[in-house]
Amino acid sequence: YLSAHGGYSNAYTDLEDTCYYFEVRYDALGGALDRFSQFFIEPLFTADCTDREVKAVDSEHKKNIQNDMWRQYQLEKELSSPDHPFSMFATGNYDTLSGAARRMGVDLRERLLDFHAKYYSADIMRLVVVGRDSLDQLTEWVVSKFSGIQSKGLTKPLFKGHPLTAREMGQMIYLKSIREQRTLDLTFALPDLKPYHRSKPAQYLGSLLGHEGRGSILSCLRKRGWATTIVAGRAPTSAEGFDMFKITVSLTEPGLENYTEVVRMVFAYIQLLQSKRPQRWFHDELRRISEIEYRFMEKYDAVALASSLASVMQNRYLSAECMLSDSVRLKDFDEDLLVWTQGFLKPDNVRIVLAARDLDVEFDRTEKHYGLDYRTEPISEQLMHEIRGDLEYDELHLPEPNQFIPDNMEVKSERHDTVCEAPTLLKLAEGLELWFKQDDRFFLPRGNVRLLIETPRAYESPLTSVFNQLFMMVLKDTLTEITYDAEIAGLWFEIRDTIEGIVVHIDGFNDKLLQLLEILVKTLRTCKVEQTQFDVYSREVKKKLDNARHSEPYGHVQTNTSFLNQGIMWRFMDKLAAFDLVTIDRLQLFIDSLFEQTRVQMLVTGNFEEREALAAASMVQSLLGSRALPEYARRVPRALLHEPGVYVHHALMPEKGNVNSCVDYSVYTGMTSDHRGRVVLDLLSLIMQEPFFDQLRTKEQLGYITYSTERKYNGGHMTLRLLVQSEASPIYVRMRIDHFLREFRSRLDEMTLEKFDGYVSSLRVAREEKIKNLFEESGRMWRHVSSGYYEFDRIATDLEILRTVSQRELLEFWDMYVDKQRASAYISLAATIWSTKIAQPTDEELEKFGDGVHAVHGSLEHDGERVLSVEHVDRVLRQMDEAGDDEERALERIISEYESMVKGEADVEKAVAKMRKPASHVRTAIAMAREQNKPVCGKADNGLLNMGVVRSPSGDWLFREASAFRATLRQSGAPVPTRPLVPKY
Repeated sequence: YLSAHGGYSNAYTDLEDTCYYFEVRYDALGGALDRFSQFFIEPLFTADCTDREVKAVDSEHKKNIQNDMWRQYQLEKELSSPDHPFSMFATGNYDTLSGAARRMGVDLRERLLDFHAKYYSADIMRLVVVGRDSLDQLTEWVVSKFSGIQSKGLTKPLFKGHPLTAREMGQMIYLKSIREQRTLDLTFALPDLKPYHRSKPAQYLGSLLGHEGRGSILSCLRKRGWATTIVAGRAPTSAEGFDMFKITVSLTEPGLENYTEVVRMVFAYIQLLQSKRPQRWFHDELRRISEIEYRFMEKYDAVALASSLASVMQNRYLSAECMLSDSVRLKDFDEDLLVWTQGFLKPDNVRIVLAARDLDVEFDRTEKHYGLDYRTEPISEQLMHEIRGDLEYDELHLPEPNQFIPDNMEVKSERHDTVCEAPTLLKLAEGLELWFKQDDRFFLPRGNVRLLIETPRAYESPLTSVFNQLFMMVLKDTLTEITYDAEIAGLWFEIRDTIEGIVVHIDGFNDKLLQLLEILVKTLRTCKVEQTQFDVYSREVKKKLDNARHSEPYGHVQTNTSFLNQGIMWRFMDKLAAFDLVTIDRLQLFIDSLFEQTRVQMLVTGNFEEREALAAASMVQSLLGSRALPEYARRVPRALLHEPGVYVHHALMPEKGNVNSCVDYSVYTGMTSDHRGRVVLDLLSLIMQEPFFDQLRTKEQLGYITYSTERKYNGGHMTLRLLVQSEASPIYVRMRIDHFLREFRSRLDEMTLEKFDGYVSSLRVAREEKIKNLFEESGRMWRHVSSGYYEFDRIATDLEILRTVSQRELLEFWDMYVDKQRASAYISLAATIWSTKIAQPTDEELEKFGDGVHAVHGSLEHDGERVLSVEHVDRVLRQMDEAGDDEERALERIISEYESMVKGEADVEKAVAKMRKPASHVRTAIAMAREQNKPVCGKADNGLLNMGVVRSPSGDWLFREASAFRATLRQSGAPVPTRPLVPKY
């Protein structure tokens, strides 16, 4: 229902509650609420659904096994008080659910029903409905549809006691991380602070201990080259009944060596706070900023509002009038409360966790669910003695008054009957392209400035790309003490490197926004790298590149897909290969020459006047002091163009711990410049999302990460993309995607006109959705500007096409591009990455045996059989074809062959039973192997064979060296503007 009406649903379970939420087209809300309410009134909990969801939980857990965040979180739970429920396993897996139920002799479905019957009571449930209908209508729906939920006289369960008792405090925990990281966590046990929501003592303390300006902990650590970030505040592991306050410091290599000094510095600042007493002026600043934020708050997504409010409403201490404002506003200054709260930040009430991949520690324990190596011991007597004593660092002091708090909140624009959807091109000259739009929609004292400084030097090689990345880190470090107050005062900004150069983006209250822009550009142009900065951030860049190896399989295939479609791109391994050439002198030379020739592309929107936009552009150009970059020298993103054919890239996971593989399957569907084709692709993608997820994720349980979408490359192709991360063989998964696509055409053909119109209506409503805030409006305009198409009327164009699109046209589009057998110029690319836990076929095997053989062989391995060779499987499948056997007979042939080779070995019966299951991968793979489809040979050059590319028996082009194959592809032209660009001045 949701899919057919442009919506989706999801849920999450936190420490205290589970939140279910959905979003749907506005005219389908009543029907969605009717269906939604029935889960809480009369859930089905079918047996097969229970088993599927256990497998989904297990798949999600396996996805997270190599994730350092989940690993550390579970260790912190395991090392809390065993008498407290917080100490239990956070997420669950197959063994702790189905396995435990089997061992205990209980029915898991019955346990689910019991849990639902016990806790799903109206007394402890909160419901939020956000819609455009009248409050009377929304109320009528809620009363009529949700009154059936029983009230069982319950109160919300409370956690008794604290998970961190005196036994758990005073401990030092060392843990080995997967990624190249170094973090120091100091956790303090606090009483429940929820009753004090008006004063928010943890927010006050976190703002001081996590401050980044002059005199702060982080400032002093950065000067020593020991840390890069600090975060302080109420821990997300807090719940009703107890609280935790956590300070997390991201350390450098020298910082790791001096972590005890870092601990001392943190406690020195705590002592400073305690000696100075709570600062009313600082609290008043925080309160003033919070009141401005609340008064001029922007709208955001309805689903985000609903889910966040449902959680807030569970706080028993909040009155109804505080529900909306509590997350933003700080109200009362309570000096005694702040003194009391500070008192818990003491040496006897701290637990310290030090995490790194290269800790010089002898680990003596292993966490049972994630296999995390760790060691725990009391904090050393020497360190404890030092942090209990008087600590003093001359450079530590309280913050100075914030000069960036806005003063002028006047709105400059006047209300008109119509809203302008496009910005005005004020200037288009050599070296400058300036767009402007004064806010005529929201009438808030906010602004947004986006700036692209094009400089070809930034991305001309892997080495210059590394330099630009390193420059951005050094720049942000240089800016931190200056700009931190601006961020606190409601000015958000980012500076990042791109293929084209450097992007500067600022959003927030407009009063002092352009003042911040001047600081950013001036620092950008005059930055001088200090040795300490180079030492710290060169290691940080190297760490990020090294950590890319440990990305999830779906991250790797997405990178490979982009690499095989984007005209300009350097991968992490390309940058690592050049890293030895990085020196401080070369970096400074790069920075000094980076702005010799530039082109500035700029968009100013919000509560500004035209003269301010012109002045801001002039200021940027003056500060850069660059010569204009000629049009022919611009590095415009282009796409790579593929010839008709089926292409498959095989790669191996760079790290060995992940059990998952992944397939990212792209079917090419025409050019991005085809407006009508673009809308049809969007419609097709919308129709396909739910069935693809339902079939491959829900029914076949191939993997937790499963989705379909579309992608459009600037100046190049559009693609329909289907991605599955799975423990199964990538060849098996790719064949399941192929099978889904073959079957899906009949679904399109048989779709009723009513259902088709429903999807069209959903896409139309999505296009017509109102812009919620200035950030969103500016982002939409910037995408049109930076893409090079300047298609500001794209929504109107799409809506006009949607009025005439037909089901027949959708089928013709499918046959022209997606149907392998019907398309005259079919193009697909499957980027696959293989877990090191499964056997990958050799090039010789890929060339000799078809996908069906490899799918069956890989499925046998997946089901626990590792004896039969590819040759054995090929022989059995040939016998099947020659004898005309059905799938059942072929399966028995394979089982017979297997049993004859493993006589007397353990687990034979278990493996055979798994193969014989109705939905086993082996059985499915045999059925796929029987499907005969003519090869899609395409027009690819047979010269590819001379480059190590392999031709499969079905005519697919298979390759491992992405760089070599990529070099054979043509580049597209640059995007062509859809309108004449005529400047106002």
